[in-house]
Amino acid sequence: MGRKKVAAAMRARAGWWAAAVLLSAALLATLLGGGRAGLAIAASDGSAWLWSRSAGEVDRVNPDSGKVEQRRQVTDARGHRVQVTQNDRYLLIHDLDTGRVSSLNLNGLGFSGRLDIGTRGDPHLAMGGDAAALIERTSGAVRALDPSTLRPVGPVLQLPGPLVGGEFDDTGLLWVAAPGQGTAVALKVTAKGATVVHTVGVSDPGHDLAVTVLDHGALVVDRGGRALVVATGDAARRVPVSVPLDGAMVPDRTHGALAAVTVPAAGSVVTLGDVRKGGPVRSFPLSDPVQEPAVPFAGKVYLPVRNTGQVRVFEPSGRQTGVLNMPSGRGDLEVQVREGNLFVNAPGSTDALVVGDDGVARTIGKYPGGRGHGGNGPDTPGGGENSPPQVPVPPADPVFPNPFDPNPPRQTPEGPWPTRQPGNPAPTGPTEPSPSPATPSGPAPSVPLPTRHPSTSPTAGTNPSTGTNPSSRPTTSKPSSKPTTSTPSSKPTTSKPSSKPTTSKPKPKPTQTRNPYTPQQVCNASAGGNYQIQRSTSFAGGRIYQLYSATTKNNCAVTMKTTNIGKGTSVWVRLQSQTGKVASDSGTFKYYAGPVFVHAPGICVRYSGGASGASASSGWANCG
Repeated sequence: MGRKKVAAAMRARAGWWAAAVLLSAALLATLLGGGRAGLAIAASDGSAWLWSRSAGEVDRVNPDSGKVEQRRQVTDARGHRVQVTQNDRYLLIHDLDTGRVSSLNLNGLGFSGRLDIGTRGDPHLAMGGDAAALIERTSGAVRALDPSTLRPVGPVLQLPGPLVGGEFDDTGLLWVAAPGQGTAVALKVTAKGATVVHTVGVSDPGHDLAVTVLDHGALVVDRGGRALVVATGDAARRVPVSVPLDGAMVPDRTHGALAAVTVPAAGSVVTLGDVRKGGPVRSFPLSDPVQEPAVPFAGKVYLPVRNTGQVRVFEPSGRQTGVLNMPSGRGDLEVQVREGNLFVNAPGSTDALVVGDDGVARTIGKYPGGRGHGGNGPDTPGGGENSPPQVPVPPADPVFPNPFDPNPPRQTPEGPWPTRQPGNPAPTGPTEPSPSPATPSGPAPSVPLPTRHPSTSPTAGTNPSTGTNPSSRPTTSKPSSKPTTSTPSSKPTTSKPSSKPTTSKPKPKPTQTRNPYTPQQVCNASAGGNYQIQRSTSFAGGRIYQLYSATTKNNCAVTMKTTNIGKGTSVWVRLQSQTGKVASDSGTFKYYAGPVFVHAPGICVRYSGGASGASASSGWANCG
């Protein structure tokens, strides 16, 4: 009997240890996300990846320490405009200048896939917790992607283009809007493709719309009226506002209950205190010319002002509570909410800012040189000798052509893109691809979306003039090498669902044609001094102005857009004195490029500038 008792005791002790081991393993698996420790770290520490244009790298920022913990160079992207999209597992790096997309696996920090989507047709990448999608917003084509390899999965979903928006909410739905039908559309994206799950009427067909995706649903701004529409599921709640919304801007994604709509044409910011309840609705005036929308975060509104390199902080009622200063980010600010923090990044500078939900801002040095100081940019891409080694983009195997291209390039031993290199103009003429391309599994299905009105709803950088002689650009020159450059509105024949052949639809409202800013506003808002226009030169799509302040003895130049107002397009301006001083500004802007300043009392100056391929320049003048 004694032996049996001892054996029983040993079995009980062994069973207890086994249970403890199993419980520990379960807790560890939960903590590490199924054994993937790298993912647990990425998911829990609130870090975010920021683009550094001059270094050609992405930097992983720890918001608590204000330090860069990881750097990864992106091959052949130095000096380019890049958009970074992240979740807890992957980083999608979209080079806007070449159309190349790379996927970075955050577990092993190695590039795992590459995709060439080109630069035509307003392509946009979105990624949720478990899915990614490529939205060709001009034609309305949507395709699911494997976020690891970037392989297209499932058939192309053809919606009635053009589309606006395109981000995931917290429930995993991808929201877009179809202005031609006046609807907001929620999509489910899986490994089998993208499907429509909700269609909500938000406006009359043909109205100009803007979309910001919420934690649950989407907020649609009807730029043709005075109403905001909150779309959730199959329901729509209309919220009237007192401010005309022509040319209104919103961030792609809004986190939290507070929403903000920036309306430069009305000189106002409209705030919606609780998007789920539809109010309260407030507004306050703009004191600076702005080109980027205000971003709500932790109950405050953060308004980036590129001209001054500042971000003004407001309460929803309009009372200013602070200013974030980043002088090195003047003309080059990006404000986004990521991983529970607000990040202010100037891709062309050495520093960035991170703001926690307590409102405290921390300075980040993106390059070696100490916290908050940034230091000089690295001599070599990737951060120099203190940076990890370069991680090249994978070879040909994981490279895939544009999934919307009906005649994709074939893989050859010479390389992955033998027929069309990034940045080369696409062929023109009768070979223009159809907006409904074929896929390996057959033609893309056209998905007609029912037109429903709210009343029937259930609840109704780099400077292009790199030479030293800008006057070599005659004022009358028009770049004949790009005769086919056009805006999405130049494709009014985008196919409509064939199930409604006799239904006439009003033509979409043209984009805003009046620039809400003047050259004096732009120059005086940045430096003061009562700048007055001295001369100007026009080109197709804009006009360059040169101004002078008798108080500061400074010259100011700005390129003002006259077409594509409110839409981000390539714009640049350059100002030079005869003593050799040069100031320039270039990038993707919605209203103007600049202002740039040169101190030249009694010295002649000249200017040049352009937008979307057209340009003009002046000779030496204003020498007094």
